[in-house]
Amino acid sequence: MSSISNFINQQKPKLRAHLTNSKGKKVQGKYLIIESDDWGAIRTPSKSALQAFKNKGLDVANSVYKNDSLASNDDVDMLFNLLQSFKDSNGRSLVLTANVIMGNPNFEKIKACNYSHYYYQSFTDTFLQYPAHNQVFSKWQHAISNGLFMPQFHGREHLQFNRWLKVLQAGNQNALFCFDKGATYSGKADYSFMEALDWDNPADVDIQKKIITEGLAMFKNTFGFHSTSFIAPCYNWDSALENHLQASGINIIQGTRFQFAPTGTFEKYNLIPHYFGQKNNNGIVYNVRNCFLEPSININKDWVDTCLAEISAAFLWNKPAVICSHRINYVGFINEQNRDRGLNDLATVIKTVLKKWPDVQFISTNQLTELQLLN
Repeated sequence: MSSISNFINQQKPKLRAHLTNSKGKKVQGKYLIIESDDWGAIRTPSKSALQAFKNKGLDVANSVYKNDSLASNDDVDMLFNLLQSFKDSNGRSLVLTANVIMGNPNFEKIKACNYSHYYYQSFTDTFLQYPAHNQVFSKWQHAISNGLFMPQFHGREHLQFNRWLKVLQAGNQNALFCFDKGATYSGKADYSFMEALDWDNPADVDIQKKIITEGLAMFKNTFGFHSTSFIAPCYNWDSALENHLQASGINIIQGTRFQFAPTGTFEKYNLIPHYFGQKNNNGIVYNVRNCFLEPSININKDWVDTCLAEISAAFLWNKPAVICSHRINYVGFINEQNRDRGLNDLATVIKTVLKKWPDVQFISTNQLTELQLLN
């Protein structure tokens, strides 16, 4: 019975892929997009910080904090070398749509005011605080100019800072311990901290609009161009934000099959289904991720096999193959084996795709509208 159960569990992602792709706009041609979230966001600052969390008895084994950090100079070099090594049917290199968090907590200022107010700094300033990351932004810029790395907007910060500040103000010893190590971790319920656009009060939506405006201005000032797509942290946002996003120049919302709309209670959401090419009343179009390559989430899963099955389903239904693959999969600053597994799995997927579908085209998310694939 266990073998039958295992077989059924293995088939679920493949069956779900067909369900995801059965609805929505069809496209002519085979397009592959990689959407990768969290670039620029802090997680665990260093190996020594991670060891301190373990010594404190925090449950890092079941947390993204065990492997995730800012991608180092070496990390981005290895990733960009891999992307450049693959060419599509038009001779274009594999490109990563890098969804960027523009700011991180300014721990020094927050502590100076006794955790009463949230202050942030740009991710470029954060990079400069770490010697192994001091060239990352210039490497990003070079990769952008070579068509390997296309930043898009993920948020001003990947943090529901009001919840975090309340925990700090309440004197939570684990949160304070991690704060002093430069992390927003507390050992439990930290996913609630990461949901930047979740709310505990509907009035927070107006504050979130201001945060989005500031974040988009930072994006334009940093990269020299506007972001035309947006992905909410943790796929969690209120639909009331969409009018503001559209007015701010966003015409694509990245996401999965479901939008996790806030209800005022953490982990209780209104699930709103979306499909590729769907338009809201403001003309924003939803781009739904239909393939997943996340080896850091579950090291025992065969992500290559399921991702290739999902790509096959996407092409069968005349949809772009939109691969969700977070930054954590390509970061080795904390754990080199984590990065090596992620790069190897990505390489295996792309090699197989080029062999099986030699006419595939590599594009970034913003090109969906440039190529009129969402019109």
